[in-house]
Amino acid sequence: MQKKGSGNLSRRKFINLGVQGYAGIQLTQALGTSLLASGCETATARTVAGACYHDCPDTCSWKITVSGEKVTRFEANKENLFTAGKLCDKMTAFPADVTYHPDRLLQPLKRTGKKGQGTFAPVSWEQAIGEVAGKLSAIVADKGREAVLPFVYAGTQGLIQGSSLSNRFFGHLGSSMLEGTICGAPAYAGVSATNGDALGVLPEDIVHSRYIVLWGVNTMKSNQHLWPFILHARQQGARIVVIDPMASATARQADWHVQPAPGTDTALALGLIHIILSEQLQDQDYIDRYTSGIEALGEHVAAYPLARVAEITGLEPAAITTLAREYAGSSPSLIRVLIGLEHHASGSDAFRAVAMLPALTGAWRHQGGGLMHFTFEAFGQALNWEALDFHKTLNQNKRRAINMVQLGRALNDTSLQPAIGALFVHNANPAATAPNQNLVLKGLEREDLFTVVLEHFMTDTARYADYVFPATSQLEHWDLMDSWGQTYLNLNEQAISPLGEAKSNNEFFRLLSAAMGYEAPYLFEDDLSIIKKTLDSSHPYLEGITFESLREQGWAKLKLPSPWLPHAEGNFVTPSGKCEFYSHALEANGEEPLPQFRPVQYSADSLKQYPLHLLTVKTSHNFLNTSHANVAHLLEKEGAARLDMHEADARERNISDGDIIRVFNERGEVLVRARISDRLLAGVVNMPQGYWSSLMEGGSSANALTQDLLTDRGRGAALQEARVQVARV
Repeated sequence: MQKKGSGNLSRRKFINLGVQGYAGIQLTQALGTSLLASGCETATARTVAGACYHDCPDTCSWKITVSGEKVTRFEANKENLFTAGKLCDKMTAFPADVTYHPDRLLQPLKRTGKKGQGTFAPVSWEQAIGEVAGKLSAIVADKGREAVLPFVYAGTQGLIQGSSLSNRFFGHLGSSMLEGTICGAPAYAGVSATNGDALGVLPEDIVHSRYIVLWGVNTMKSNQHLWPFILHARQQGARIVVIDPMASATARQADWHVQPAPGTDTALALGLIHIILSEQLQDQDYIDRYTSGIEALGEHVAAYPLARVAEITGLEPAAITTLAREYAGSSPSLIRVLIGLEHHASGSDAFRAVAMLPALTGAWRHQGGGLMHFTFEAFGQALNWEALDFHKTLNQNKRRAINMVQLGRALNDTSLQPAIGALFVHNANPAATAPNQNLVLKGLEREDLFTVVLEHFMTDTARYADYVFPATSQLEHWDLMDSWGQTYLNLNEQAISPLGEAKSNNEFFRLLSAAMGYEAPYLFEDDLSIIKKTLDSSHPYLEGITFESLREQGWAKLKLPSPWLPHAEGNFVTPSGKCEFYSHALEANGEEPLPQFRPVQYSADSLKQYPLHLLTVKTSHNFLNTSHANVAHLLEKEGAARLDMHEADARERNISDGDIIRVFNERGEVLVRARISDRLLAGVVNMPQGYWSSLMEGGSSANALTQDLLTDRGRGAALQEARVQVARV
C-alpha cells in the first residue's frame, strides 16, 4: 500500500479542552455582494461537508452553505472533535482566496512566448487535449515511454484527486515513475526500522502524558489542533519540552527549550541513550521482554559520551543530563515528531535513534506514553487500498524511477536514456518547492521539454508550461480525505459546479485517455465509484462507516480499540516482533544496523567562503508550502521575506535590522531583508520557504540556495544542509 513517506510499503469523545468555538466566515462580507447573484437569496440553501486538502497533519473538517451555485458561508465543522470548530488562519477565507480569486485560471492556455515569461493564449479544451495527446504520442514513439515523467505531490492530499487516475494513466502508458520522497520518507524509514511502522500514540491521548517532548516540531503553527490537547496535559501537570535549533513560537511557549545545533539530533538521541543506560534509568523488564539488540546498542552509544555529545550539539552537558533523567524518570512520557528532523544528512537515523527511547524507558506501557508520529497506516489498514493502488498491477515491465528531490539533475542530464521529453505536473509547484532551484529552472527552460501543468493559478512552474489546464478547487469536486496526523476520515462533497472551464484532475486524465485512443475501463472510472470502492472494506477500523454515513455527517473517526496501547506488550511490526535496537534486516541489506551520526563534511575553503548554516524551515504563518503565497492580503500580512540572523553575525557584516541583503552560495542568490533575531544560534540563519520566486525581488526564493543531497535512508531531501554567506546590498 502506497502511503506518505512509506515508499513501496503498504499502508473518545473528548471535551472541555478549553477550545472555543469559532464562527465560520460570512462570505457576504468576505467575498463582496458582487459574487452573490441577486437570485441566490431566494434559492434553497443547502449545506455540504468537506475537508481541507493541504499537506498538513490536521486535515480539518468544514461545512459549506450554498445558495443556488454560490457559496454563502464557509466554516469549520464544530462537531468534529479534532477540528473543534476552528480552521487555521490560512483557510478561513479559502473560497475568496482560491475558488473565487480574480486571478484564478478558468480556461486552458497555450504558451505563446518564451518559457518562463508566462505569456499564453486561451484555447479550447478540445484543441488543447488533442494537441497534448498528439505531442505525447510523438514523444513516446520517438524516445520511448520512459521519456515521460509525471511530477505530482501533495498539492492536494485527497485520495481521489491526488493521483488515483493519473497513476493509472501513467502506469498504462509505462512512463518513468516519480520517487515522491521529498517529505516524510526518511522519517518513516527511520521509525519503521526500529518499530516496524509509525503508528504510535494517538493525538487525543497526549492529554494523559506527563512529560511531552516536542522534537523538531512547531506544533502551534504546523499542527495547531494538537496544541489545545497539549495545554490540557499541562493543566494536569505535564512538562512541555521543545527540542529545536530555532526558538519557534512553540519553543517560546514551552516549559523548556533545548536548542541544539542544526542536524545534530542523531548524536543527541544517542547521547541520551548512553546516559539512560549508564545511569541504569531504563525499564529493564520491558527491554528483556519486548526489544532486541540492547547489548549492541549499549556498546554503540559508548562512542557518544556526554562530553562528545555536548561538543557536537553545542548544548551544556548539564542540560543533556537533565533531559535524559527527566525523560526517563517521568511517566507517561511522550515524544512527538513529524518530519522536521529528517531534512539533514543523517535525518533518517535521527528518527531511528529517537524511536528507541520509548522502548528503552518502557513508556509504551502507559496510555499517553511512547512515540507520536504518523497515523496514515490506520487508514491503510481500514480502507480498501487496492481500489487506489490499482495502478501497481499495470505494466509489469520494470519502470525507471526519477527522484523528485533531484528533478533539476534529471531534466539536465544529457546521459539519461531516454532523456526526459515530457513533464506532466499536477498538485505540485517544483519551480519553487524543489531544491537546487536554478538547476530546475534551467531544465524547465528547455524548448525540447514538453510541459503540461494542471493548476489554479499561474504559478512559477506554470509559467514554463506549454499548456496549462484549469483545475477545480476543493469546493468543486468529490474527494475522500484520510490524514497523516489524526484518525478522522472525511468525505469532501462537491459543493458547487466548477467555475469557468475548470475540470478535476481525474477528469483531465479521463479526457486525455480518450484522446490517446485508450479503451481500458479502469482509465475512465468515475470519482464516486472509486470513493465507494475505497470504502468497501470489512476491516473493524471502518465498522459502521459508509459512504452514506459520511455524506450525512461529513466525517467519522476510525473505530480503533480504546484504550489505544499499541506496544504495551510489544507487538512491534518488525521481523522479530520486537523493537529492534539492532536491525538485522538493514544489516542484510548492506546498511548500518545501528543509527549513526554522519555530518556533512565541508572543506576549510568552503567553510570560509560560506560560513553560515542556512535553515529554510516553515516559518511563514500565512502560506502552506507555496499555496496562498500569491494571495495579496496574505502576502501583505506575511510581509516581505526576511533572513533571521544572530546579532553577532549581523554586526560582523555591518548589517542592521531591515537592511536589504544578498544571501548567496555556489548555487544562487536571494535578495531579502535582514531581521536581527535571538531565535537562532550564532552561525545559523533562517530564510522562510514558500515565497514564489516570481514575486520576489531578484526572482529567486529559498530553494535557490538549497542542495539536492539525498538523506541517509528514505532517499529524502537533506534541505537543511546548506551553507551561505550574507552581504549588504
